[in-house]
Amino acid sequence: MRWLTFLICAAVVLTLQAAVAPRLELMGIRPDWVLVVVVFFALHARVPDSILGAWMIGFCADLLTIERFGLLSVSYGLTAVFIVSIRDYVFITSTVTQAVVTLVAGLGLRTAWMVYRRNLYDVPETIAFDLVTQVCLASLYTVAWAPLIQRPLLHMSRRLGLVPPRYGR
Repeated sequence: MRWLTFLICAAVVLTLQAAVAPRLELMGIRPDWVLVVVVFFALHARVPDSILGAWMIGFCADLLTIERFGLLSVSYGLTAVFIVSIRDYVFITSTVTQAVVTLVAGLGLRTAWMVYRRNLYDVPETIAFDLVTQVCLASLYTVAWAPLIQRPLLHMSRRLGLVPPRYGR
């Protein structure tokens, strides 16, 4: 992976996540474009590069929040570890695969964040409401954006220094 182009991509997605995603909020949920980029690199980059890249994006995302430091870096790093462990069993260039992996990663990540938030803070909503809105709907909203982000990244894979898979579509 070419780290300079990765850092530029990470800076762009973090800027968009901080500046544009709040304006696209629907019913209190917003897309997680950082997760979409983490999933893309976990599917296509070498194993150490994808895990380190996911951790670095999470580290920078931690700097943009007021939450406890390390929550996002560990979350995205572990998400990349999970995706790297299953990517040999799926067709990584397929849009459906990328959407399903993004959905599963989003559901797992948002469930973990919901449990964390409910254990640490006094949350007025019920668990069912949180599961529907903050986990399911937010994950589906993120998946809706995934092809719009992952397809251009796939076309830029040579510039990013990513090795294409050996099998065809």
